[in-house]
Amino acid sequence: MAFIRYNSPMVQVFIVGLVCFCCPGMFNALGGIGGGGKSSTDAAVNSTTALAVTFTLCSLIGAPLYNIFGHRVMIPSALTYVLYVGAFLSTSDPFTIAAGAILGIGAGFLWTAQGGIMMSYPSENDKGKAFSVFWMIFNLGATIGATVPLANEWNSKVSSVKQSTYIIFMVIMTLGAFMALAVLPANKVIRADGSKVSFHKISNWKREAIEVLKLFKDFRMIILIPLFAGSNWFYTYQFNVMNTPGFMTIRARALNNFLYWLFQIIGAGLFGVFLDSPKLGTRKARAIYGNALTLIIMTALWIATIFIQKTYTRESIAVPDYVQLDINNPQYPGILVVYTLFGLADAIYQGYIYWLLGTMTNDVERAARYGGFYKTIQNAAKAISDQLEATKTPYMTQLIVVFALNTVGVLLAFIVSKGVPNVTVETIENLEDGHAVGTLVGGQLEDVDNENVSVRSEKKTEV
Repeated sequence: MAFIRYNSPMVQVFIVGLVCFCCPGMFNALGGIGGGGKSSTDAAVNSTTALAVTFTLCSLIGAPLYNIFGHRVMIPSALTYVLYVGAFLSTSDPFTIAAGAILGIGAGFLWTAQGGIMMSYPSENDKGKAFSVFWMIFNLGATIGATVPLANEWNSKVSSVKQSTYIIFMVIMTLGAFMALAVLPANKVIRADGSKVSFHKISNWKREAIEVLKLFKDFRMIILIPLFAGSNWFYTYQFNVMNTPGFMTIRARALNNFLYWLFQIIGAGLFGVFLDSPKLGTRKARAIYGNALTLIIMTALWIATIFIQKTYTRESIAVPDYVQLDINNPQYPGILVVYTLFGLADAIYQGYIYWLLGTMTNDVERAARYGGFYKTIQNAAKAISDQLEATKTPYMTQLIVVFALNTVGVLLAFIVSKGVPNVTVETIENLEDGHAVGTLVGGQLEDVDNENVSVRSEKKTEV
């Protein structure tokens, strides 16, 4: 019954999942259909570039904001998703781009809070399951959201979605934003063993600025930059090249989109249990196995995609007599399988990053900073990938770039995964009980000390 206590970590992760079900989930359903549902990808690509730029900046700011103001930042952040979708009802590309920039601000704050909660609230042996719970609910939103254009556009003869599709998304997103009112403050959340989730008093801007700058000196964060960079880079290729309005009909794209998000749920459920399974050995062993599985799956899918990409180019689908690929085309089933499995692979790739970061800390403040750093790199890279498409870079070139980036990122992650401790030991500061520092062992406060913080080491050791 401890699992379903309102103040338990899993219930709180579940509620955050519901918020993301309604907001980023619906956003993903719209983006996954290609071009944001428009007949041209230009407005969508440029707006997501603006989104990525502000998302990058605000992810770094997001951790300090969360550590100072707490979960309350989630409500206004979630409402920016409503504005973004509303912009697609307008015929003004500049307005759509501006809405994308505003969404980037909100998304930076929302996802930093989400990362801090999901990575630090659960106990160490439940972090994979916590990812599963969150990611499955979040992508259930994208899956259900994808049924809206799938049903609305099944017999459509045009390349863009109906206005009613956007309106439905806006209503769901508004409901999701106010669900954030149900999230508890970190200091009220209690794990099953009775340990508190947060031991901190309210932070301040000076302290947060110093701690954020320290991230750029953390060897593990630097090593993981290519892995972080590749985590959203592939969306541009998958959504706007493979699922481009020029290559396939709106019906085929809507079906691709639905199955892509459905298999996100399956991938998250299986992979989260895999990462927490004691049958696979120590946490270090599971880190290495998870890393290897991610590499194998991503490599296999990108190789399969090369064969698909050879069948069309940007120029070949632009000719006046080109017939868009539909669900009854003999080529379509193979493309559908690969595209669907990319949804499963995305859940595995993202899940591995979150789980790996979760092995580095059980501290709420530090987890938020790690999550913010991850999102900063992720979205800086996404802005570059969007511009490759915006500047009409050849499709095959885009494929080769993302394939190489994913491969390098996952290979470098082995350096970090081999150093994963079986129990995380870390020093934390700014304690609410007045002590200067304390030691967290597996998420539990073992001892406290009033010594000056500067003489204490923050080194993690393997137990």
